[in-house]
Amino acid sequence: MTRRDQPAAASDRGRTSPVRYLRRIAQPLSTWRHRLCGGRSPASNRSSTTLTPGFTYDGIKTSAPSCPYKKPVETIREEQYPHMKDGIYLDHSGTTIYARALIERFAHRLNSSLLGNPHSANQPAKMSGDMVDEVRAKALRFLGADPAHYDLVFVQNATGAIKIVADAFRDLAEQTRSGKFWYGYHRDAHTSIVGVREIAGDGNHRCFESDAEVEKWLEAHTHGTENIEGLSLFAFPGQSNLTGRRLPLEWCGRARSARGLKNTYSLLDAAALAMTSPLHRAFSDPETAPDFTCVSFYKIFGFPDLGGLVVRKDSGHILALRKYFGGGTVSLVSTIGTAWHVSKGLEATAAGPDEAEGAHGLHEGLEDGTLPFHSIIALGEAIDVHHELYGSMENISRYTTQLATRMYEGIISLRYSNGQPLCKVYREETDVYGDAKRQGATVAFNVFRKDGSYESYASVEAAANEKGIYVRSGGICCPGGVFTALRYEPWQLNRAKSAGHHCGSDGLGVINELPTGVVRASMGAMSTVKEVDAFLAFLRDTFIGKDIAVSQDPGSEKVPVAVYSSS
Repeated sequence: MTRRDQPAAASDRGRTSPVRYLRRIAQPLSTWRHRLCGGRSPASNRSSTTLTPGFTYDGIKTSAPSCPYKKPVETIREEQYPHMKDGIYLDHSGTTIYARALIERFAHRLNSSLLGNPHSANQPAKMSGDMVDEVRAKALRFLGADPAHYDLVFVQNATGAIKIVADAFRDLAEQTRSGKFWYGYHRDAHTSIVGVREIAGDGNHRCFESDAEVEKWLEAHTHGTENIEGLSLFAFPGQSNLTGRRLPLEWCGRARSARGLKNTYSLLDAAALAMTSPLHRAFSDPETAPDFTCVSFYKIFGFPDLGGLVVRKDSGHILALRKYFGGGTVSLVSTIGTAWHVSKGLEATAAGPDEAEGAHGLHEGLEDGTLPFHSIIALGEAIDVHHELYGSMENISRYTTQLATRMYEGIISLRYSNGQPLCKVYREETDVYGDAKRQGATVAFNVFRKDGSYESYASVEAAANEKGIYVRSGGICCPGGVFTALRYEPWQLNRAKSAGHHCGSDGLGVINELPTGVVRASMGAMSTVKEVDAFLAFLRDTFIGKDIAVSQDPGSEKVPVAVYSSS
């Protein structure tokens, strides 16, 4: 087995400024095609769409995205994101970028308020507690979840939310006759979702390798041909962290209504989905909503570094039965004589509808120790600033969907002069760029050399870093998704492990001519057309170089798209 050396992360010394790079790429591709056509105008062969000055690309069929915000996105960038001017940031799926107004307002709030620990009873503590309560309700409304039917548990990140659910299922299962719970998860799940299988134990978990497998499973249990009697948990991502494909949210409601899944609960990982998509479809009807939903607020707002677990109140009793308790989650504890405690979570779920106002909220029994109340207060400011800048998540969804389509069409259009595609884009056959219900603002791909061999994804990221362009590469914390997209067989993955490959920047980029990861470009609310076009020009200049670039119509059979089936 061979290992292709990957370049070390480039230092800033000698790095080309993104501004200079945008100016330097002014020679349009149409000029190269003009030479190739023997002096004839490219328009004589094919209609051309002019994008940003200096970058003409007839492989892109969509016009420049229309901005649905109150101000042009370029104005928003200039006013609110001065810290982005020295780079082209295309890793919004990792975290988006915070606005200047958010930091200024949060700083003002801290400088003008005396805030104490919410667990105390003094006035500064009461002020903090009241603010936390206000932000909790505001965050639920932002997500489209009615506080009458849902509760929000603040956690460190989405992984923390997943672990609360996993630990609760383990603790509850130990009180049953079998002592175990069954766990099913989708192939495209984030690593943190996959990890729950270790708590379920050997023989008690299943990976659904396609959407079709999930559909078949739901169908069989809906009509009573199959039945799961014990406690069960079904988890899947609303959006793939790898490719941005979006999965059917209706699976949650179908699992709840299936006759053979009476004790099965659903866990939706909405961390990637919520970044550029509204979640009201998931929460509009409590009868079809996920039982548990995890989100990462920093992926939506850039700051604060905070996560959340949205709990359907009718399902909250599952979490309230967990064993561990931390400070603030119990009403009374005995360490004298018999050991016992009174859980605030159990008190909340035991209260009837008429008692709910005076009872503890479910979240009080799950938020161990002192809350990160400063971060929660910052979240309230983040929601307000976000609304002022972008109006709604629907606006962001519409805009970023257009940007992603532009990126996708540009990438699949780049070719070497011998016809070899520059890139292979990974998507499922059901994915449609331009359809926000099925595809997010993410493009995952690998780069070919002119001879058809693969460039290491790490070298692509390193070259991009040199130009001040920031993407992500590797397995993207989506193990099932990445190795399915790369068409690995189990024996090939085992061989990669034996060869020393592992996740991370120092893993093996290519083994036996097969890549072990991808390059991911993801866009956010404040991304611009110029950034998309600059990235396309970077790919052209860096990897095609002086070779004559040829644009290929994305409708051609030769378009380099790796389509893998969910059926």
